[in-house]
Amino acid sequence: MGVRVDAPALAAQLKHRDMEYKAALPFHRAVADGRLPLSMGGGIGISRVMMLLLRTAHIGEVQVGVWADAHIRQALAAGCDIIPDRVFIS
Repeated sequence: MGVRVDAPALAAQLKHRDMEYKAALPFHRAVADGRLPLSMGGGIGISRVMMLLLRTAHIGEVQVGVWADAHIRQALAAGCDIIPDRVFIS
């Protein structure tokens, strides 16, 4: 999960990490200039809300994700109904 960052926080973080040169990069400049909305990460997200409402155990039950075959097997064995990203042969 990300953390919302405004221009003062971005400047402080770059200074703390001795990476002030990154302030000239396009993303950092857009944040500093107020051209990007402060909506990166930090929110619960619709997928997590759906997990709560549908009482599911795995995010793959409410959104498509790319999962390793071993992860899919493990989730299926635990009773999770994963939405497949490909044809999966158990």
